Amino acid sequence: MPVTGIVPGARPGSGVGSNSVAGQGAGQGIGAGAAGRVPMNRLFAVYMLASAVALFFPLHPRGWPLGVALHIGAGLLALGLPPFRGLVPALRGRWPALQGFLADWYPLLLIPLLYGELEPLNRAVYGGEYFDPLILRWEEILFGGQPSQVLAPVFPSLLLSEVLHAAYLSYYVIIFGPPLFLYLTGRLEAFRHVVFTVMLVFILHYLFFIYFPVQGPRYLFPAPDGVVATGFFYQLSHRILEAGSSQGAAFPSSHVGVAFAQAALAVRFLPRLAPLIFVLATALALGAIYGGFHYATDAVAGLALGLIGVAVAGSLRRRLA
Repeated sequence: MPVTGIVPGARPGSGVGSNSVAGQGAGQGIGAGAAGRVPMNRLFAVYMLASAVALFFPLHPRGWPLGVALHIGAGLLALGLPPFRGLVPALRGRWPALQGFLADWYPLLLIPLLYGELEPLNRAVYGGEYFDPLILRWEEILFGGQPSQVLAPVFPSLLLSEVLHAAYLSYYVIIFGPPLFLYLTGRLEAFRHVVFTVMLVFILHYLFFIYFPVQGPRYLFPAPDGVVATGFFYQLSHRILEAGSSQGAAFPSSHVGVAFAQAALAVRFLPRLAPLIFVLATALALGAIYGGFHYATDAVAGLALGLIGVAVAGSLRRRLA
């Protein structure tokens, strides 16, 4: 029996549980039914194990065995392996619609939790040491200074600041908007390819955040001040980051990486929206630097890593299927 994880028991390509034509869009032949979820489940399980390795480092927090157990348990659940093999069929039998929704959406829904654990994981490895001095040197070499510290003072425009900070916040719409549209219109194979690719890009960034943590300029330098600080989107951006940012999650910029990955995916699956997403992604990248949230190096590296994820996602998804 193939390992199908969240929805076990379906034959590859069977299209079980699908309300769309299997093979639509990317990954033709993988299927839009239960078998189409297999690559995502396996990718998620691999990340659970790779991130759990950090908890075996000597600086691990108290209760680290519980963290390891939760990571391993999440991986086993995704793969549909004991002791969770009977859990998913039971859920599917009682609440089939809910089970199907969770089986498709759980990777994106878990992003806040995966992001929230990055700081304790990188602290387990490095104990609060970060690679900002190295990135600062790269900034000097590549850009001849510190763009994150000079853009706002050189262009102290409230209108420009608000546009760029609003674009920075559009990140959350960019993450969930395209998958939601594909899901609601029944393009399940395209939806699953997009989710797989976006999660691959997230995972590539998160492994950097765990094993090569960089704080970013927000932790080292004062935020842009003056008239730009009076803006609504400026203040909202800072409130959100102060409420829920993970220290060490700056390089490469996942904001930029995911935004440009979604823009590239939109060219294939949502071509009418692609120009808008590219504009938002570009403004988001500029906003990340203008607002002092990221080094310019973070943005460039995030762009590169996002496009690499898009380039390899198709072949990796087929292999994991």
